[in-house]
Order: sequence, then C-alpha cells, then structure tokens
Amino acid sequence: MKLPRFRRDDSGQAILEVALIAPFVILLLIGAIDLGRLSQFDTKLAASARAGAQFGASNLVNAANNAGMIAAAQSEAQGTPVPTVTASSYCECYGGTATTCTVGVCASTHRLLFVMVTASGTFVPIFHYLKSMASLTPSRTVILQVGQ
Repeated sequence: MKLPRFRRDDSGQAILEVALIAPFVILLLIGAIDLGRLSQFDTKLAASARAGAQFGASNLVNAANNAGMIAAAQSEAQGTPVPTVTASSYCECYGGTATTCTVGVCASTHRLLFVMVTASGTFVPIFHYLKSMASLTPSRTVILQVGQ
C-alpha cells in the first residue's frame, strides 16, 4: 500500500530568508566599515602628533618653534581632514621634578627639556548608531625628550 505524498512548494523560502537577514548583515557591514575608518583616523592622528614631536625634539631651536611643530604635524595628515594641533615644551629636573626652563634651576641634577604635541580631530561615522555618537573627537598626544 502506497501512502500519498504531499508536495510542498518551497520556491519563496530563500527569498524570504534573505529579506529577513539582509538588514542585519548590512548594518554589520556598515559598522565594520565605520570601525575601520575610525581606526585609520586614529592612526593618522597618532602619526601627525608623532611627526610634530619629532620635529620639536630634534634640537633646542626646534623645541621653541611651536608653529614649526604644528606645521609638521599638519603636513603629515595629508589626504585626511587637517587635525587641530597644539604644541608646547616644558622642563623637568632629572628625576621627574617639574621646573622652569631657565639654566641652572636644577642644582644637583641636570635639566631635561620635553616637547608635547597633541593632535585631535572630529570623526563623523557613516551611520549614526546613537544620538551621542553623532561625532567622535579622538585625540593623540606624544611627548618626546629633546636631544641636547
């Protein structure tokens, strides 16, 4: 005795599954792209701050040239929005005690001169995930000792 076979029509099932899953896959893809863009932006900021600090740390004359450090940092950020850059220098006695940058301040030790460059910029994601993430402002700071 043969049992009757019931035939099911599965012709629209794959389309329905794709239609249900596609928005989640697209959202995941946009998130991955934004994360990659943010990582690249952060790397560019770090490279910019490093270039400005290296310019200032090369010698005593460049350590006092804040405009030169800023220009070196901004020129490193080619092809991206130009970051906001601040540059400064400060002194410490050997051992970590903060001091002024005048000669002979550190009586028992010698004076160390440092340059500090901070690069920051505004990153705008492709897709605004949350209202608080409309834009991010990452910042990178590099401090180097000046070669004396």
